[in-house]
Amino acid sequence: MAIIDIVVPSPGESVSEVEIAQWLKKDGDIVKRDEEICEIDSDKATLAVSAEASGRLQIIAEAGKRISVGDVIA
Repeated sequence: MAIIDIVVPSPGESVSEVEIAQWLKKDGDIVKRDEEICEIDSDKATLAVSAEASGRLQIIAEAGKRISVGDVIA
């Protein structure tokens, strides 16, 4: 099975850092493509992040952590 990096999407112009508000799935869960796996907060909005492919989720970044746009979170 291929490894797919899930990265923090850009929530908008001039936003370079976000916080993982909460994980909607647990580490090791099987997820389907386009299933929402976590929510991120920026100064402007809260956004859902979806799985880019079906497979087993391996969480790298913990909830509450500030991370940069483009960082790998799972």
